[in-house]
Amino acid sequence: MKKSIVCIVLSALICFSSAVSAQSKSSAETILNKVSKTYASYKTIKADFSLLGENKQEDSKYSEKGRVYLVPGTGKYKIEMANHALISDGKTQWSVLLDLDEVQITNVNPNDQSISPSNIFSFYEKGYKMRMLGETKVSGNPLYIIGLTPTDRNQNISEIQMRINKSNSHIYDATVTDKNGNSYTYTLNNLETNKTFSSGIFNFYKHNYPGIEIVDLR
Repeated sequence: MKKSIVCIVLSALICFSSAVSAQSKSSAETILNKVSKTYASYKTIKADFSLLGENKQEDSKYSEKGRVYLVPGTGKYKIEMANHALISDGKTQWSVLLDLDEVQITNVNPNDQSISPSNIFSFYEKGYKMRMLGETKVSGNPLYIIGLTPTDRNQNISEIQMRINKSNSHIYDATVTDKNGNSYTYTLNNLETNKTFSSGIFNFYKHNYPGIEIVDLR
């Protein structure tokens, strides 16, 4: 009799755990689907961002700031940082390394599923298991916390934690942790949408970088 009761209790706990897990996944999917739709509805996106990196092996931290310009769904983007710029017109990518006076030119791979500026607001739609981790508040703003785990175990990423603003479905920040325990936190702010960008913003012009060496890797 006691064994039967134990089996019933264990079965109930397993079913409850499965239900909670399914509900957690469903909630996370619902939230991220809304995030994707929100960003996809914008004609253009401009935002400032900050990057905070932590290297466990070297016991060091570093930070960087930049600005991103993006046309959702086109592969067109431009990222500006202090010593680095990344530009794409959807077909060609220019990686400008100002500290080396060098620009590297590569073709854009349309089948590349890795996280990149072109899919920064939608990369989680494929190749990740997701779950709700809870909620929190930052400066009075309520945020959802969602955990993402790559389905491809060969990826160097072990986990991504995203925080989503409940009021507007915008990404507040994302922390990427690799298999060595190193973490990189990207925080978005000063978001502007549907702005008209200057002509040629998503192209590289050599005259803007006098003396730079061009390395064509195509």
